[in-house]
Amino acid sequence: MKQAFELSALVDDLTPVRPLAIGPALAAVGLAFALAIAAIVMGRGLRADVLAGDLEAMFLIRAGLLLLLGTGCGWAVLRMASPAVGKYAQAWKMVVAAAALLPLTALVLLMGGRGDVAITHARDGVQCILFSGIAAFGTAIPMVAWLRRGAPTAPARAGWLTGVAAGGLGTFAYGLYCPFNDVVYIGCYYSLAVAICALAGRMIVPPLIRW
Repeated sequence: MKQAFELSALVDDLTPVRPLAIGPALAAVGLAFALAIAAIVMGRGLRADVLAGDLEAMFLIRAGLLLLLGTGCGWAVLRMASPAVGKYAQAWKMVVAAAALLPLTALVLLMGGRGDVAITHARDGVQCILFSGIAAFGTAIPMVAWLRRGAPTAPARAGWLTGVAAGGLGTFAYGLYCPFNDVVYIGCYYSLAVAICALAGRMIVPPLIRW
């Protein structure tokens, strides 16, 4: 005879679990971000206009878009550790769409033959990608650690968003030093840095956070 299924038997085995508080995760990512900025500033220096307090318009636009990209996607990543019903984590799509204006603008200008700065300073562009990636790696560590504590239900998406978020914050940090204001240069090399970080996040993060 099969024994009757008793729901109460399952309930008796349950133990309360304290919900994840996102505050410590925000603090950890903020600290990693601050350390990345400090490393760039101490190792490479600051832009002349930043030191003089007379900021260029393109610098402000670039910095604003990258910071928005990093924080918007980073917030989505941290929220993915605690799945819930709702669309609170979908705002990252609008952030990515806004940031896509830079590479699209660069592409249009390149087609018009206005890529001299990006071509002649390709070596600086490679350094931009390299240092931005290093800074991004540091900011990604607390994000991945937080995801491992939680229960993300979409590991692939979490990988993409972790890479984009870290890439946005890493390129912002390097942008405090980068002296170039050319739209094509920014649209090419900064976008490539974020894209590489996104691809790396997609490949590396999902195996680390599966449960």
